[in-house]
Amino acid sequence: MAKNIGLIKFTGKLGDLSARETKYGNIISTPGGFKGDRIKTEERYEVTRQLGTEFGRCSKISSQIYATLQFYLQTIPHLHMYGFIQSLVTNVKGCDMTSPKGERTFAIGLQNELGQKLLKGFSFNQKQRLKSVLMHHYEVAIEEGILTLPAFDSRRIYFPKSADKLGLQLVLMRLDSEKPLCTIETSVLALVGKNDERATIILESPIPEGEGNLLALVYFGFFTETEGDVYFLRHPKNVLEVVDFL
Repeated sequence: MAKNIGLIKFTGKLGDLSARETKYGNIISTPGGFKGDRIKTEERYEVTRQLGTEFGRCSKISSQIYATLQFYLQTIPHLHMYGFIQSLVTNVKGCDMTSPKGERTFAIGLQNELGQKLLKGFSFNQKQRLKSVLMHHYEVAIEEGILTLPAFDSRRIYFPKSADKLGLQLVLMRLDSEKPLCTIETSVLALVGKNDERATIILESPIPEGEGNLLALVYFGFFTETEGDVYFLRHPKNVLEVVDFL
């Protein structure tokens, strides 16, 4: 590619030359460009093909998670939620230290301690963690599908002016990363008012059937009520977080 500084200038094609006007002046180049077939066949692009295979698998897993949790995710302000989930899945896959490139998987990455640290405590709200908004101790018995919040005191919770109540829910998600496929079961939605008396909250959920990992997530979200109908707010204090997994 070259900049034409001569007296004769043109745009379009002239023989083997192609010219166009840009903010940098009249630019001349020769035909060329990258051909996708080279990635599929040339040996030097083997690593690119391997990474592409892994990326494709991660994209399918991310799409399943995103679609399955959409009800909750739409209440959390985030411009690039899908990309945020994709980053988590890709990073966990990268913790697979035993498989060769092109064959690394999310499931094996999750067997690694580093992968486990990435998933447990992962908040879908990039700017808030559950402990920063919940302000209470909780206990999770994932095998039994039970979440317990002893002596929950709503007066310790920050309520936005537009919120009538806080909703708390236990979400159990079965993630089969090989198919990939996600299924969920949930507890009832515990409704907490601003000045409710202190009480122990116990949330119980059925265990989703199927293969793969079992994830326990806690949803913390504010909502308003109008004539008996509940409307969840899209609010920066809403959190959905992975609190345990098997």
